[in-house]
Amino acid sequence: MNSAENYITGNDMQHRDTNDLIGEFKYELSLMQGKCLDIGCGPGNITKDILLPSLPDEATIVGADISQEMVNYARKNNADNHLSYIVLDIESLDLPKDQIEQYDNAVSFYCLHWCIDLRRAFENIYKLLRPEGKALVMFIAYHMGFEAYIQLKQNPQFQPYLQDAHRYLPYFQRIGCKDMRASLEEMLRDIGFKILHCRNKEKNFRYSKQSLTNHVRAVNPFIKRFPDEDIKNYFLEKLVNEIIDQQNDNVPLNINKQKDDIVLKYYLLIAHVQKPST
Repeated sequence: MNSAENYITGNDMQHRDTNDLIGEFKYELSLMQGKCLDIGCGPGNITKDILLPSLPDEATIVGADISQEMVNYARKNNADNHLSYIVLDIESLDLPKDQIEQYDNAVSFYCLHWCIDLRRAFENIYKLLRPEGKALVMFIAYHMGFEAYIQLKQNPQFQPYLQDAHRYLPYFQRIGCKDMRASLEEMLRDIGFKILHCRNKEKNFRYSKQSLTNHVRAVNPFIKRFPDEDIKNYFLEKLVNEIIDQQNDNVPLNINKQKDDIVLKYYLLIAHVQKPST
């Protein structure tokens, strides 16, 4: 997840879904005046190419990511007069004081499912927003591909490197939540947000084996743990094959699947919320 170049070559799904969401919320984004925080901006290509043109001309964006490597890449390759980047852990127990209530708006696309403590992440978003500030977020609720981590953890050859595999499942998938939308709404209201929109959306994405391999390499948290290239490549091959095996029982019935297609089903949680005025 820390390799910016791998992420850019393997994030077609994220790119498509973010583009779709921004199209859906075009009007709301056009009203995002002032300073906007993009949480989990990664290498900054989506922030610059898709998000920035969707905001008013006078708006500014601060892209934030937990990875210094991602931020360095973004600063070098995706800077703009209206766009800057900072390192920020959205799960931090101690947010930088100079960031509190500094943002009129916040967005986060394909980031928050990595959080161990999702509630703390949303509490921090609440703190970062100014009164009446709004946030638009999209993150994975459930993805069948993540179950492959749990299966491969049973392999003695991989087990030492996947001891915490369960931690990398999306938050609601990890806790076994049955009604993810209702649980998210309850969490957001309890924190203090006014909910403007919230839903759990079923999606699917069509891969070739090579594009799936590129995607898995880009977002997999375990590959960097393996001691040499041979076992790293062997793990990647096994992981991709496990995901392919799992898809057979999960392909949506309305999908016209071709012979070499790999179609993965997943669910996204989308929420548009506002911090009340004080």
